Amino acid sequence: MAGIAGVLGKDRGTMNLMLERIKHRGPDETWKHENDTVHIGCNELNVGGNGRNGSHYASDGMLAVTLDGRVYNRDMETESDASAILSLYKRYGNNFAAKVDGDFACAIADGNQLILARDWAGIKPLYYGNDRNGNLYFASEAKALIDISDNVKEFPPGYVYSRALGFRNYTNEAVETPEFENYDQAKKTVKELLMEATEKRMKDSAVTGILLSGGLDSSLIAWMAHEIQPDIECFTVSMEEGQDLPLARDVTAYLGVKHHVLMFGEKEINEILPLAIHHQEMYEESCVHGAIANFLAGRFIKDKAHCVLTGEGADEFFAGYDGQYKQARNPEELAGIIDNLINVAHNTALQRLDRLNAANSYESRTPFLDSAVMDFALKIPLEHKIVGKEQTGKWIVRQAFEGCLPQHIIYQTKRFFAQGSGVAYIMRRQAEQVISENDLKAFNSVAGNPLLSSVEELYYYRIFKKSLPHPTFDRLVGRWDPMRPAFFPEWEKPAY
Repeated sequence: MAGIAGVLGKDRGTMNLMLERIKHRGPDETWKHENDTVHIGCNELNVGGNGRNGSHYASDGMLAVTLDGRVYNRDMETESDASAILSLYKRYGNNFAAKVDGDFACAIADGNQLILARDWAGIKPLYYGNDRNGNLYFASEAKALIDISDNVKEFPPGYVYSRALGFRNYTNEAVETPEFENYDQAKKTVKELLMEATEKRMKDSAVTGILLSGGLDSSLIAWMAHEIQPDIECFTVSMEEGQDLPLARDVTAYLGVKHHVLMFGEKEINEILPLAIHHQEMYEESCVHGAIANFLAGRFIKDKAHCVLTGEGADEFFAGYDGQYKQARNPEELAGIIDNLINVAHNTALQRLDRLNAANSYESRTPFLDSAVMDFALKIPLEHKIVGKEQTGKWIVRQAFEGCLPQHIIYQTKRFFAQGSGVAYIMRRQAEQVISENDLKAFNSVAGNPLLSSVEELYYYRIFKKSLPHPTFDRLVGRWDPMRPAFFPEWEKPAY
């Protein structure tokens, strides 16, 4: 992980200010490359293992790159992550992003030209904005741009930008996954690709733990990681009444691995709620629910492991959010909901994961968001993902790993992290003590206010505004519920 920031135009100390605001993303080292027109910088986090320090920046004469992310191209394993980006740019020019197998947001300085790019799933974040003098600013987190730009926007996933090029989307060309003739072939390939994805992320020996909720996805990651590294350790956070904790204990007992458990209560929730909202830059109800457990997990992990694996991405790409897709009235609507959940992941679940890792200065890696896994998942028809009268999601994944873990782990029902850990119920009660339905109605009746769905969201929104007061930041907040009217328009092609 790293924090990147920069300026295209005149810099009067602004880049240093932005880097300082996101120092938590990379507290180990700060690196800069500057000329008269382009200024790019990086806060580096060193995660140990066999990886190199300084893997998120590189330069070669007039060329320089800063990177947040990891590169897994097999033919570039001898290069650092940033050096791999630079090599691909030298080889392919502005089409370099299409050739990256990995998760990334990066900035390239090519003389007086600035090129920005982001991975097509939006795993790594990037924001940008202008000032009144036409200078362009960018950073890994929106908070870095407070009082610098009043038109902050999220850089769209799957795009490359330069002033000469404009915003240009690209199709990932870094991986090629097989076709399949039947369900059994697809099932076999799913398991093979996930094993390969996990192995790639553990190859540098930096990963020493698993963030284990006890849900299906993190449990499968734990099984795969244990196959590769038997002494892997697992970390779980929960309240006493959390539904997931017994399942997490079952997984670690079955695998015979060391299990670290942090129990927390209402006192800890009250203490960290403002900090969690500040870091994740969201007030959406479901995202804030999950933020508490994620933030506490980060605090718990950071002194014990610098890099862990998580199960993020399985619900989006293998149809795990049954609370959303069961709202569909017909197959077409179902397909639309599933597509939308993938399309909004970059500023819902993935944003939450990124920010709360960054807040605690540790790195997580996501095998379910491997380029090949995502590419193949998009080829699998929905009838292989959602099966039966109960519309059980992630079916092909469950069956691919049948026998690897106990049946009650493989075929458990979906629970959101906040429900499984016990957080959601307490937070709802807290909000209702200070916000009324009349308060919500009054807020939603004011033109220009975001449309909020509950007293909880109004409670979180008021905390959010203390960190990000300008209205431009309201419009960066994503919505998880695909049946709800969009808070902001779909992506419009950005222009300068």
